[in-house]
Amino acid sequence: MRKLLFKYILLSVFLLSCSGLRAQFYSLGTNIPALGTATFNAEISMTLDRKWSLHLPVYYNPFVFSDNKKWQNFTIMPGVRYWLLESYVNAFAGVNAIGSKYHLTWKDSRYEGTAYGIGASIGYAWMLSTRWNLEVEGGIGLVWADYSRYECEKCGRKEKDDSHWVTVPDKLSLSLIYLF
Repeated sequence: MRKLLFKYILLSVFLLSCSGLRAQFYSLGTNIPALGTATFNAEISMTLDRKWSLHLPVYYNPFVFSDNKKWQNFTIMPGVRYWLLESYVNAFAGVNAIGSKYHLTWKDSRYEGTAYGIGASIGYAWMLSTRWNLEVEGGIGLVWADYSRYECEKCGRKEKDDSHWVTVPDKLSLSLIYLF
């Protein structure tokens, strides 16, 4: 997972440094509902030109809740957006890659694994002021999930290893964005 993150950071630095791709704007944002689930998150982005922008959202949840419930994950979702009017204004459509390492409990089982895939989304951004935006985005992704399932939340007896393709909602966000 660290290698994957390093590749995406390297790609972002390369795009920022290319003379033909100098950004006019950058942004930093957070997904408010994700914060409500105790998931730290931030998204950095930059415009590539008037209608295209590059985005790198990162999500991290290290917490274990009561009764050993958890939705621990480290997820990155780099992508690009096409804006119908202009970058950071009005409607957009986007595509993204997905990379995640997770550890969660569901009913009487515990799951540990990784997921990789692609997704597509649509959204809308409202200008609140010259520096602040409110953005809503929804999307769906196709993910290859590779995981181990364990018998219960606290014991460690492995039931099986499994992997398969799943379709998931990969983008559900209401974000507060700062433009600079």
